Amino acid sequence: MEQAKLNKVIEGVVKTVDFSGVVYIKERDEVTFQSAYGLAHRSARLSNTVHTRFGIASGCKLFTAIGICQLVETGAISFDTKLKDCLNLEFPNFDKNITIHHLLTHTSGISDYFDEEEMMDFEELWKDRPVYEMTSLHDFLPLFQDS
Repeated sequence: MEQAKLNKVIEGVVKTVDFSGVVYIKERDEVTFQSAYGLAHRSARLSNTVHTRFGIASGCKLFTAIGICQLVETGAISFDTKLKDCLNLEFPNFDKNITIHHLLTHTSGISDYFDEEEMMDFEELWKDRPVYEMTSLHDFLPLFQDS
């Protein structure tokens, strides 16, 4: 689709549904379109950028599993690869033998940080460190070290 026509279509949809988010289109290795709309944090009036991180909760499980399977398929890792061998972070409270397989099948023994029986207000999790401020794994993964 021609760039000007694509821009017009996207702008129309953004206005019609009051869209707040990012549109990112990539064909093969080339980014053909990227633009951010709306607010990342409404009360602070912080605008979205193409680098805004969105909290999508369990919606990312499928994408994570596909990405991991692609890495296994290329031989970059295996399902038996240990978590400690994948990340340059210390997890002192996690068993050193936790594998990719354990993580994908939820059999690692890592506690559920969204324990519905313990917590009634999930917004509390993100008050000190909002999702939109996390830009790398080093921002996010340390949240799990106290499990």
